[in-house]
Amino acid sequence: MNGFRFGRRALPGVLLLMCATLACGQGEGQEGAMTGAERVTAAEWDTLAARRVLFGHQSVGVNILNGVQALAADAGAPLAVKEERSPGGVPGIAHFKVGRNGDPLGKIADFAAAVEAGADRPADIALMKLCYVDISPETDVRQLAERYGGTLDRLAAQFPRTTFVAVTAPLTAVQSGLKARVKRLLGRAPDGVAANARRTEFNALLRARFGPQGRLFDLARCESATAGAERFQGRPVETLDPALTSDGGHLNELGARRVAAQFVKFLAALPAR
Repeated sequence: MNGFRFGRRALPGVLLLMCATLACGQGEGQEGAMTGAERVTAAEWDTLAARRVLFGHQSVGVNILNGVQALAADAGAPLAVKEERSPGGVPGIAHFKVGRNGDPLGKIADFAAAVEAGADRPADIALMKLCYVDISPETDVRQLAERYGGTLDRLAAQFPRTTFVAVTAPLTAVQSGLKARVKRLLGRAPDGVAANARRTEFNALLRARFGPQGRLFDLARCESATAGAERFQGRPVETLDPALTSDGGHLNELGARRVAAQFVKFLAALPAR
């Protein structure tokens, strides 16, 4: 496998739409959510199974990979998923717990260290995601997005055979019920809205920087495509659809399978160099 690389020019729009529209369920109701492997083709499984992917993540990443493995088992797909900090020369998805939650800059540094440690056998595709706990209402998202994006671009220049993909930050479901209604009547935002507003700002910066290059897996859009509308300080806010989570932040089986199907399709659709 010779690896993949994107140039400075934008890729065809169809790739950008894969996760942003079709692949993330916009226009689909709950009954149309991804619940099986039928929407991932045999060709897509075969393509991904032949690629060496490095994925740094924390708990939501575990949810996604559990969904990938469930879909692969349903499809009888020979996709290797292993917990290692480097893919080495073996095709499949190598993944690891990157840094620690609450320290996004440390996560970015740890991901870069893992990539550099495997310089002798670089991955074909490398990506890392932050967690919803890494972005609070107090986070300077512009600074964080610049560090995240700048690190991916630096690594892309350092390892030209590897395609470095940005991942939007996951979201949380917002408070509902009587307490949420009372807060709205008092002109206050329900719990979770302010933090999701910061995550929405962060994700918008990633979309502007990496979306036109096709180097963006839009996890947040996958999570929010079927959620209700929220606003904070006059601006729209993306939130996690409550149907996709059991605790307000992590993905349940439905959410894991829906996102996993799009994760597989996105990685398989990245063009070879």
